[in-house]
Amino acid sequence: MTRSPPPRSPEPPATSGARGEQLAAEWLQRQGYKIVARNLRTVHGEIDLLVRRWFTFAAVEVKARADHPAPERLVDAERLDRLERALRALRPTLRPRPWRLRIDVVAVRWCEHGPEVRHFPAVRTLRR
Repeated sequence: MTRSPPPRSPEPPATSGARGEQLAAEWLQRQGYKIVARNLRTVHGEIDLLVRRWFTFAAVEVKARADHPAPERLVDAERLDRLERALRALRPTLRPRPWRLRIDVVAVRWCEHGPEVRHFPAVRTLRR
């Protein structure tokens, strides 16, 4: 009896996250967002992408998966809480001064026909 090798995902795991973040950043730029920072480390955790459009700033969590039909569902409440704390701590340093802060999720699904990018704006809006 011979064993066949396990099926390969369209993207190797080591590059999936980095490539997903790059695709997300490119997609958001085409939608009119300015990339303020990438992989921004704070005491509360890492923000994959910090973007802004006008006076709205968003911490963007990017989830890239080949083995899940809805990668956006992998962002749990605990992760959103950490992102909220990080964004609140950054608020005084953001320029121009933000009118609105929110958390977005971008899901990248590696499909046979190529990557599929979906943006979920304002998954959480921060209250003052």
